[in-house]
Amino acid sequence: MKNKMEIGVAVTTCSSKGAASRIVNDLLREDLIACGHVEGPIESMYRWKGNLEKETEWRISMKYDLVKEAELKEAVQEMHPYETPQWVTWKAETSEKYYGWVMNPN
Repeated sequence: MKNKMEIGVAVTTCSSKGAASRIVNDLLREDLIACGHVEGPIESMYRWKGNLEKETEWRISMKYDLVKEAELKEAVQEMHPYETPQWVTWKAETSEKYYGWVMNPN
């Protein structure tokens, strides 16, 4: 049986395109992600401290080596402007070529 080629995918959101771009650039410079996408604006609706909220946000999706997940999470938590930033991750099976690039994007 062939080994699965799995990478990590993570998602968070920011209140501005500039903040989202800074996070992606910093994570790339620190070699914690292979790539990041900034999408938006998106409309987010959620509960916060007993209230219903609606905000315009920018979504960041990131692809990374699963070995770096704990360090990546810590870095995002430290640099993120939100008190409680969204942090959702999952493992994704990918092609051998893409897996190789995520593991060594340089």
